[in-house]
Amino acid sequence: MSYILLVEDNQMNADMVIRLLESINLKVRHVLRGLEGARMARQERPDLILMDFNLPDIDGRTLVLQLKKQLGGNAAPPIVAITARTGEREERIAQQFGCTAFISKPFVPDEFLQLVKSLLKVADNHPSDVSASHPSNE
Repeated sequence: MSYILLVEDNQMNADMVIRLLESINLKVRHVLRGLEGARMARQERPDLILMDFNLPDIDGRTLVLQLKKQLGGNAAPPIVAITARTGEREERIAQQFGCTAFISKPFVPDEFLQLVKSLLKVADNHPSDVSASHPSNE
């Protein structure tokens, strides 16, 4: 089973994301603070990291840069920016900081799940058959 680390300081947002991910049989670990998320990512090596950019203790973009370096650059798990910031500029910035993908809050649940599945290579018809392999950087 794939393991997803959710770094989100808003408990209501986190609860919704957790329910969505658990509905397709994914294991989710949630932390409220970025520095705790960085520690968990280093110790537990999740298959995917979902990162809010507006965290109380550290800027999410800075944290993504640090994680990419600490977890091995392109060998690091995919990191998805989940943020209330919108627009192409924000998406470009997220990519420049090392995010694999970007999604704005509020998001459409089905689109969010499709993104997660594509990054984890989860088949639509086999939600419990989750591959732990990481996507290639195309």
